[in-house]
Amino acid sequence: MGELVKPGRVAELMATYGIRPRKGLGQHFLVDGNVLRRQLEAASPHGEITVLEVGPGLGALTEELLARARRVVAVEADEALCRALEDTLGRHPHLVLVRGDALRTPLGRLFGPEERVIMVSNLPYNIATPFIFKALLEVPRLELLVVIVQRELADRYCANPGDPDYGAVSAKLQHLCEVKRLALVPPSVFLPPPRVESALVKITPRSPHPSPEDISIIFQFIDRAFSHRRKTLANNLAGWEGHSRETVISALERMGKDPMCRAEQLSPGELHVLFRLLSGERWEN
Repeated sequence: MGELVKPGRVAELMATYGIRPRKGLGQHFLVDGNVLRRQLEAASPHGEITVLEVGPGLGALTEELLARARRVVAVEADEALCRALEDTLGRHPHLVLVRGDALRTPLGRLFGPEERVIMVSNLPYNIATPFIFKALLEVPRLELLVVIVQRELADRYCANPGDPDYGAVSAKLQHLCEVKRLALVPPSVFLPPPRVESALVKITPRSPHPSPEDISIIFQFIDRAFSHRRKTLANNLAGWEGHSRETVISALERMGKDPMCRAEQLSPGELHVLFRLLSGERWEN
């Protein structure tokens, strides 16, 4: 592993550039070569691939990605960190440093329509979930995401029906992707250490990928289905797209499901079947 993952070098750069990690931006810098190696092994970046990295920080992951991938597009909101990155890694011709808020950055403009892209990031905790969905919707050929996120979020991403953490986020993400937690990441591998555990997660988009317009409609359905956890699906979905409670019950019975079941009892696949039954033949595939 390179120099930028070493605790001493990280502390030196923080002092040189007057960097004080900002809790509001979820800034915790990775200082463990073993965790970094595991993340790189899971992502396997290579010369045919462009990598999207969000929140590169002081560049520990960026440095390794540049040694492997065709191009690295790194989005960083903190100007002090941008200056440090320019000084340490700016000489690399394949680094594209994008200054700004990742959630407001038009990702589609950063990549060509046929450019193969993977996302490898230690995601700032405060933007992790919305940015994952943004990337899935906006990056034309996003083939893989290997990210470190707060363990609580990873538990939601990977949860199964009936689990306490299973909800709308679980159903949405698993509808679009296969999700697997690879490892727990302790606070001690970051500087400064966060107060929570993290997890390394591998997210593989399914193929074929629905259009953004279709995803928007399906997500509205899922949000409505989980809108009141104590209510049955029939009650939550009554009025959605003009459907009555009785119509929803009839669809559930056609699926062989308890008409009084709740959303958290159905898998993402079963929720999609229900959606198709209530939406017509347009959604058959």
